[in-house]
Amino acid sequence: MSAFLIVLPLESMAHGLFHELGNCLGGTCVGYAVVIPTNFCSPDGQPTLLPPEHVQELNLRSTGMLNAIQRFFAYHMIETYGCDYSTSGLTFDTLHSKIKSFLELRTADGPRHDTYILYYSGHSHGTGEWALAGGDALRLDTLLEWWREKNGTFCSRLIIVLDCENSQPWVKEVRTVNDQYVAVQGAEMARVVDIEEADPPQLGDFTRQWVEYNCNPDSNISWSEKGRTVKAVYGVSKHWSDYTLHLPTGSDVAKHWMIYFPRITYPLVHLANWFCGLNLFWVCKACFRCLKRLKMSWFLPAVLDTGQGFKLVKS
Repeated sequence: MSAFLIVLPLESMAHGLFHELGNCLGGTCVGYAVVIPTNFCSPDGQPTLLPPEHVQELNLRSTGMLNAIQRFFAYHMIETYGCDYSTSGLTFDTLHSKIKSFLELRTADGPRHDTYILYYSGHSHGTGEWALAGGDALRLDTLLEWWREKNGTFCSRLIIVLDCENSQPWVKEVRTVNDQYVAVQGAEMARVVDIEEADPPQLGDFTRQWVEYNCNPDSNISWSEKGRTVKAVYGVSKHWSDYTLHLPTGSDVAKHWMIYFPRITYPLVHLANWFCGLNLFWVCKACFRCLKRLKMSWFLPAVLDTGQGFKLVKS
């Protein structure tokens, strides 16, 4: 009995510590990047081979994007699934296989990751579709279909970061999604620029600035600055504000209790599960949830903290 009285307070302290950590930490996160460095597209929408005079410049810029996104993953302790780079484009089947494998990833303990980050930089059509080799394209609804298939009923988030010239359609379309937690961070490049005052915006400029903003606490980047040639824009699904980290279920607590505590204490865990399941303030929680949804819909903040240490921004 004396040993039990010693262990019980220690377990209670550990439970309190893990509970507080669960409230302040962002959970597990995994990332995957796709870079297709081409600004050129044939009339039928298929990416073409790069002209020789632009190969070196685009390769240097693409290398900078890869280094920036790898810095972003490392700084925020995001597990890296991979960074694919192709100057000739990726086929739909190849990308399908890689993204599905990425969305299937789980933690070492078995559960799915809390957040999945998918980064893309390359050519896109006017409707936001990714331009792939062979004249194929990847649409947002196709990507979300893969996500629903792999995510199932688990409450993970998908964050898509786009550094391409036509990211606004996906930003608008994601706001109509109501059954998943999905966000799209995109860039908006100025169409007309006075070359005497500033250089024309190019792919990679947004990635460099966004990563610097999220990885350097002393960064002086202001997304609301007037006259920016590269602006930020983002959108979230309707129920994004409802997201919470995956917490242990009643059965998880019961299994832990049965492994480490004597049988005579089992009624305590049943009592605790019953009390936690009462949800006495469900009316207040429902009202608060509705207010948060309205706020995200009507007054989208200029800076949205994801809870993972980085922020989504809009100009």
